[in-house]
Amino acid sequence: MSKFSIENTEQLEIFSEEINQRFLINVGFPPNYSKENKKYPVVYVTDAGSNFGGLMSSLPLMQLVNDLPHFILVGIDYVSNNLNDFMSLRNRDLTPTNDSVWMTNQKDMYKIFGDLPEVEAGGAKEFLEFINNKVKPIINDSYHVDASDQTYCGFSLGGLFGLFTLFTSPKSFNRYVIGSPSIWWDDRHILEVEKEYSENNKHLPAKIFLSIGSLEEEEEGIDFKMVTNVKSLSKTLKKRNYQGLTVNTAILEDETHCSGIAATLNRGLRNVFS
Repeated sequence: MSKFSIENTEQLEIFSEEINQRFLINVGFPPNYSKENKKYPVVYVTDAGSNFGGLMSSLPLMQLVNDLPHFILVGIDYVSNNLNDFMSLRNRDLTPTNDSVWMTNQKDMYKIFGDLPEVEAGGAKEFLEFINNKVKPIINDSYHVDASDQTYCGFSLGGLFGLFTLFTSPKSFNRYVIGSPSIWWDDRHILEVEKEYSENNKHLPAKIFLSIGSLEEEEEGIDFKMVTNVKSLSKTLKKRNYQGLTVNTAILEDETHCSGIAATLNRGLRNVFS
């Protein structure tokens, strides 16, 4: 049986010695991509196994009708088709700490995925260094990229990783699309990271789209306080009055944690590029 392929895309494999992991890098080109002198913004998205394909199905038309500028999309994924591997590896790479409570209970929470490999969480710092120091240089050298115009998109744990990047290395990206971030992770540790940043910085140069589904307050009987946490963070960021920061927060009506993914990514990109 032949595999489905996405038009105007390429794939690269990059090995990270520091993480000891081989990553699959999906690269998507805008309509009429030119290999001449034109430089394109670049958008990086995590959880590329699902998010990259979804975006590549909607972006070309949005770009042709000028809902969005033409940019190069880079999706970061794993060289594995095993869903259990994917769930464990994203726990490792997209989280700033090892939430012992979550890691102990994750198998009960994710029964749908079966047994998950034992992988320790808390690798966000190493994953960000991999993106900045290895992935970006390869993309910049291989394609017609405007290295000064970079955007990050992440959802759920990817949203948590976006917040970690924003509060520890904000200049990594110009824009952030942060959907349904897992602020609850490790007793809301990310809020302490933001507080520490605020105590040492008055500038936060970034344009942010922050979203949450209105039906996400409780997920599968577990109270993650998803909506409450996003509203609280949005209020805090505006109160800080960071110089250079623009925040647009959206509560997506009637959307759940899973149904809000496409709405977040498409709407978020339109917002941060507006």
